[in-house]
Amino acid sequence: MGTLNPDLKIKNFFRNIYAGIFPGDKLKLSIQPITRQILLSSLAGFACIGVLYLSSLYNYLLFHSLVELFSVAVSFAMFMLIWNTRRFMSNDFLLFVGVAYLFVGFIDLFHSLAYKGMGVFPGDDANLPTQLWIAARYLQSISLLIAPLFLARRIKPGSLILIFSVVSLILIGSITSGVFPDCYINGLTPFKKISEYIISTILAISALILIVNRRAFKLKILALLLCSILFTILTELSFTFYVSVYGLSNFWGHIFKIIATYFIYHSIVSTGLNHPFDLVFLDLKKRENELYATQEKLRMLATHDSLTGLPNRLLFWDRLEHALEKSQRRISANEHNMVGIIMIDVDNFKNINDKLGHHVGDDVLKEIGRRLATGLRECDTVARLGGDEFTLILEDLQNTQQMAHKIQGLLAPPMLIQGQSLNVTISFGISLFPQHGDLGSDLLRCADTALYHAKETRNSFNIYEKSKDAADD
Repeated sequence: MGTLNPDLKIKNFFRNIYAGIFPGDKLKLSIQPITRQILLSSLAGFACIGVLYLSSLYNYLLFHSLVELFSVAVSFAMFMLIWNTRRFMSNDFLLFVGVAYLFVGFIDLFHSLAYKGMGVFPGDDANLPTQLWIAARYLQSISLLIAPLFLARRIKPGSLILIFSVVSLILIGSITSGVFPDCYINGLTPFKKISEYIISTILAISALILIVNRRAFKLKILALLLCSILFTILTELSFTFYVSVYGLSNFWGHIFKIIATYFIYHSIVSTGLNHPFDLVFLDLKKRENELYATQEKLRMLATHDSLTGLPNRLLFWDRLEHALEKSQRRISANEHNMVGIIMIDVDNFKNINDKLGHHVGDDVLKEIGRRLATGLRECDTVARLGGDEFTLILEDLQNTQQMAHKIQGLLAPPMLIQGQSLNVTISFGISLFPQHGDLGSDLLRCADTALYHAKETRNSFNIYEKSKDAADD
């Protein structure tokens, strides 16, 4: 199987990103006019940003609440989708992420309610919401960093809920008790700025870990997750230098956050609902494919010769029965139809094994099988029953002598085996349906009798004759 070249991989990567942003639209990564759909989708995105900007001018608290509530809603939706489909997953990566985002969503909800000007909590200053923001981002980034561990590990769902509950309570308790460092006192504190850089670094490392484990994800899902992490990093960096919680850099930080949320929405929620096999059942689908491949391998082992890959005795009899039934139907319809059964034996094969070794003998058998399989018609069957014995089923045979000479011609040229040129000859016997019998066992016996007479002279063939059979008796 070939591998994609780097350019094609890059194209596929951006194509999957685009598919996540504009579902249902197909992007051709080549020089072409901008399509109407791309233009409309782009305009819709800019329109959303414009509406959010206008809402920030009208009432910044409205803008902030819209952004945060959208983020919280997506976090809760991710949890509900993943939690209710966890029994179908063979690893707990998504379960870990879903539970993490549930608790991140709760802290973000408190952050939104505590925002300066909301008046929900006492004090109504900028420090409390900023502390809750940093706490939520630490929880989010560290969870994304740890989550890939559960691609190969399992954890009890109840234990996971308990762990995140304890961690979240500790974070909120440290904030309300004054243990958590201040993040905003007449401006951003050093702890807040440093934390944003630490969080960005953790997110970058988590993205690299996802790339290392990319085989565990659909390319589209991976691309969307990476884009979500990228815009989350941009969000954190935007929040390292704002002066006011109502300032421009704060505005753009929230815009980046809503874009990051949009990507995570499409990677988990939208994809999980519309194309579950791309997400929730990805590993199940892989296992199904692996099971199918194993079944195919077992079927091949049961019906094919392990040395040459040709049909074995079991499959030979099945195809012979099918060929005879098919021919009988055509004869009943007054059509001329004949099936040829050929038994082939390699002349002096024992000498090849004794003088040159069994490894050379095996390669001779492989080459004979290859020449017969590639040289005969697609409707014909070439089988190896064992040892140096090959059998052929020739359906709708028109000219027996011509076919016999063709087989001799296929095997006449010298064989280059492990650097040695070998002249290998064969003898074969032929029986015909319906002339020599109606049953496959009778036809095979007749072909074996004809082979016996052909081996008397070697490097020849013989067509079964009842008179010779009677003489042998």
